[in-house]
Amino acid sequence: MIQRNSLLLLLTFCLLGAAQSVLAQASGVKPELIMYRHNSSSTTSPSPIVTGNILGTLKWNGLTATNAIRTGATIRSVTKNVAPGFLMADMIFSTSGAAGLHDRMIITENGLVGIGTMDPQYHLHVVGNTHTSGDFFGRIHFDVNEPTDLPSSYFDEAYFERKTRAQLGLAANPISNGGILTMAPGGGSLDRQLFTGGTDGLWTRSQNSGGADAWETWQKILTSADISGTPNRIARFLPPDNPSSKLGDSQLFDDGTDVGIGTVTPDPAFLLTVGGDTKITGATRIEQALTVATNLHTVGTGTIDGNTLLGGTLTVNNHSNLKSTVDVDGESNFDQRMKIGAANYANGYLLSVGGKVIAEEVRVALQGTWPDYVFAEGAPTPDIKVWEQYIQTHKHLPGVPSASDVAKEGGIELGENQRILLEKVEQLTLMLIQQQKEIDALKAALKAEKN
Repeated sequence: MIQRNSLLLLLTFCLLGAAQSVLAQASGVKPELIMYRHNSSSTTSPSPIVTGNILGTLKWNGLTATNAIRTGATIRSVTKNVAPGFLMADMIFSTSGAAGLHDRMIITENGLVGIGTMDPQYHLHVVGNTHTSGDFFGRIHFDVNEPTDLPSSYFDEAYFERKTRAQLGLAANPISNGGILTMAPGGGSLDRQLFTGGTDGLWTRSQNSGGADAWETWQKILTSADISGTPNRIARFLPPDNPSSKLGDSQLFDDGTDVGIGTVTPDPAFLLTVGGDTKITGATRIEQALTVATNLHTVGTGTIDGNTLLGGTLTVNNHSNLKSTVDVDGESNFDQRMKIGAANYANGYLLSVGGKVIAEEVRVALQGTWPDYVFAEGAPTPDIKVWEQYIQTHKHLPGVPSASDVAKEGGIELGENQRILLEKVEQLTLMLIQQQKEIDALKAALKAEKN
């Protein structure tokens, strides 16, 4: 019995030695190469494997020198979880570098593949640079490990993250989280970021040249949903956004030839057409002809150098300097003082004229009493002798302004002067009537004496 066992043992060693020099080969309907791991025990029966056992290793060795064999690469399987009738295991790929054998890639028990990491968190988890020369089909994963941190430094990469709007300095939105793509080409270029996820579209910002983690303010990328307008209508920012990020029609129209305010059909005969009332609060200077078909309303200072044709109403609330001809076809209303040719406004008067005035008719509405009281019954008749003495003393008629008074007052009141003159005419008329009566009485007395 001992001899037979020794013979079997010798035969086994021979077969193992022969296997070192031949290629392992399996064939048939279901060819398999099986590595069977079990643990030894103190009894004749083997014990089960445990977590962490190496189920088997494929090695690629090479003779580098005499009696110097080195391993270039291995594939090994390591148990992850073991139970009766149950086994979970990883597969680890290793290659040899200058420092020796090093684990490079793993396929975990649940199918996660890690390259550069032995603890993959995704179906393909790569630590390091990745290059794809062909088409890429699949989904891009967003880093959600730190959803609220500020952007860190990026270098020579494109990086996807999920961030909150508050941490990125974006305006509040019903949806607080969003995705951010950071593109960092490197080579001294400035990084750029794109953010999306809210109800307000796509945002972008550039890295500030002042620092790696410093960024410019966010700018909204306008889309066709943000821009609406009419051809040739100048756009404006629309409320209620603050700052506004939408553009729409304004009241300004410009087709390259004619300009309109409040109208999209400017009069081709004019450079500017205003389709509504116009209010000017500052100085206005018009050096050519001004034609007003309806109303002209000037609140501030208006300077008009050219001819002005008013077919409607000219309303001036402050000051208007008309340096040329004003032709008014309709009515004119002046609520305050007006001067024509005069150096200054006369105090207490609405119209100051520094020159002659000609008119077909002038009507003066007197505020006082018209001098019919001279002819009233019982009214005294002036004495011509009294007038004579007054004239010799004062050098003007009684009740009539003197030359010094006129000079002092800066002129005379036309209506009042007319009243005074009429009073003197009526008084003189009474004197003439009285004198005529006396003459007629003298004539009658002389005639009686002759007879």
